[in-house]
Amino acid sequence: MFHAHIYFALKNLDSIKQLRNRIQSERKDVLQVFEPVNRLVGPHKMPMMELHFADNSRNFIEWLDEARGGMSVLIHPVSDEHLLDHTERAVWLGRELGVFEEKLSS
Repeated sequence: MFHAHIYFALKNLDSIKQLRNRIQSERKDVLQVFEPVNRLVGPHKMPMMELHFADNSRNFIEWLDEARGGMSVLIHPVSDEHLLDHTERAVWLGRELGVFEEKLSS
């Protein structure tokens, strides 16, 4: 299982909503698509939208890299080691923004 966090500036709220609609209509391999969160939450340094997907067997990561429109994306595996998942095991599409590590337990 993987999570993807797509970060957006509030002025780009329409863009993230369009991307959300596109993911829901085109990507049946994405297990869950959450509503955009218009504030800081958890370890995230910008507003973001979260997605859950099982694996990359259908090239979702490559598709997302082309569809993200310049927005930064954090992709990480899901385990009980949240700090490692969000840092050392993470992959970034676009500019790496980092996370508030102090909000994660290892």
